[in-house]
Amino acid sequence: MKYKKLFSPGKIGSLEIKNRTIMAPMSAALANPDGTISDPLIAYLKARADGGIGLIITEYAFVNEEGRSSDHQISVASDEVIPGLKRLTDAIHESGAKICLQLQHGGRRSIVKVMAPSSILKQDERVQPYEMTTKDVYQLIDDFIAAAKRAKEAGFDMVEVHCSHGYLLNDFVSPSANRRTDEFGGNIKGRTRAAVKIIEGIKRECGRDFPVSVRLNGDDMVSDGNHARDTATIAMILEDAGADLINVSGGMNGVGYGIAPAAVETGYNVDPAEEVRSVVEIPVAVAGRINEPEYAEMLLRKGKVDFITIGRALFADPDFVNKAAAGLEDEIAPCVACLQRCYDNYGHGGIFRGCMINPFSMRETTMKITPAKEPKRVLVVGAGPAGLNAAWVAAACGHQVRLVDEGMLPGGQFCQASVPPHKQNLARAITYYVNMCRKYKVEMLQETKADAAMIKAYAPDVVILATGGVPLAPGSIPGLRDAGCVTNREVLNGMAAPGTKALVLGGGLVGAETADYMGEHGYDVTVIEMQDVIAIQDHPATRKLLLERLNEHGTKLLTSATVRHVYPDGVDYEKDGELVHIGGFDTVVLAFGCRPNNPLEAELKDFDGKVIVLGDAQKASNALNAIYNGTVAGLEL
Repeated sequence: MKYKKLFSPGKIGSLEIKNRTIMAPMSAALANPDGTISDPLIAYLKARADGGIGLIITEYAFVNEEGRSSDHQISVASDEVIPGLKRLTDAIHESGAKICLQLQHGGRRSIVKVMAPSSILKQDERVQPYEMTTKDVYQLIDDFIAAAKRAKEAGFDMVEVHCSHGYLLNDFVSPSANRRTDEFGGNIKGRTRAAVKIIEGIKRECGRDFPVSVRLNGDDMVSDGNHARDTATIAMILEDAGADLINVSGGMNGVGYGIAPAAVETGYNVDPAEEVRSVVEIPVAVAGRINEPEYAEMLLRKGKVDFITIGRALFADPDFVNKAAAGLEDEIAPCVACLQRCYDNYGHGGIFRGCMINPFSMRETTMKITPAKEPKRVLVVGAGPAGLNAAWVAAACGHQVRLVDEGMLPGGQFCQASVPPHKQNLARAITYYVNMCRKYKVEMLQETKADAAMIKAYAPDVVILATGGVPLAPGSIPGLRDAGCVTNREVLNGMAAPGTKALVLGGGLVGAETADYMGEHGYDVTVIEMQDVIAIQDHPATRKLLLERLNEHGTKLLTSATVRHVYPDGVDYEKDGELVHIGGFDTVVLAFGCRPNNPLEAELKDFDGKVIVLGDAQKASNALNAIYNGTVAGLEL
């Protein structure tokens, strides 16, 4: 496909951008603890610049110490940070991209001093903020202007004023948080006055030709906040103040979808951005689950916006833009909107965030594909996420790799995991891994059972066992083995469970998603879980939407309930010391998770080469660990 709009040049004020792609400001948490620029942060952003992005907007940088919102956040609060910022801008310019520093104060989301225009509790917490005086507001304005001057001195091409996501300036412009009665409150002119004075001050101190972007919520996603037409009105006021770009996002203070899970529609901020675009003459950019180049091109061709702000798709693949330009869409590592590592799990590497699908992300200085000093002959058994990653990464390092799998299609447990509602992107991930295997000439054999004789006949130097897990059926529960239960995998593999009334044993993520799937297909479902929370492993934003769907289906959730006996049509369970019987079910579904499936390791006791066991074959865990450990295994052969 020819992306004639996406790869056309654009302008923001006087600044020329080589294409219509902008890297969204997303926290990588890679700055040094004191807020100065680190080598890993430079490497992370430079990889995206090398990948073809037109403009990088850095993650938020606090303009004064009280405004810090997170550990390892960039500082622009003093002149001492300028040399490090200059190292960053030099590196990005060498790669042919432009770079913008996002200026921010945490406000009610500060980890130093919780403060706000009015003493109103944050939506998701009960912490009373300090209510700023008029003098405080003028100091804040001065701090933003001073930060912009430092950014210009450090070589940034422009700055962005952060007025969204529940940070301090969002609280000023939003009626949800602003009840002030001085000049910075009241009507829309008063609520925008702080942002207006900041923009005017930056233009005065840095020059009219120094571009200023403003990040605005298209919708605050709270009932008494700003919505699309309010945002459009604010955008007009900020344009008159001198803003050169309106960069539309959405949500505030943990409400809405600042970072959206997979159940949120693609391009969910587009409609408010279009509202803004209809009333301003300056360009408008939009972010929000725009994860495929074809979709970005469509928005530009329709004239909805002028620039596409790409977020987690660049976490997943730093070369997203270059691959699209080269027609290599099948090699783009997809964002599956899982929130497992970019938003929730720091996981492997300590402070580092990352991407579940692409473990190289944000580890640019520590994880690299390099030619193997001694190429080896490698046999991988199992084409789930762990095995596929081990295979393609090893092949990319120069090893000769054969991958064998019993299934008709590759994917392992991801084949079932992609079936419940809003999980289809997991199939995209498998397709990507398979394409990478093909690119690096992995010999792939499906419907092939591996045994010790076959493995030894291949004569590998290394055997990687990634044979996954099998459903767990606790033999300690009386009646379970004889009750004629079906497994959640059988249901997700397309088996129509008998009848219409189902009992799901296990309310972890596997059981909850199976119940979601069955509820969507008309089953009357009850879920029983021994913990006091359903789907506790899920990210809170994803879990919230999952529970809403279960409620819509009428799914009954029994928590803090321990199964004591299983019957063909029900169970006895214990709750609060009382034994209770429920019955009358047509189907009982086992969703207790899985246990390792690893018969080959014992058969290879006398094998002369190296044996590595990965994923659930080693220990029942999750996709995060399977993908990460598979990647590391491929690198370290």
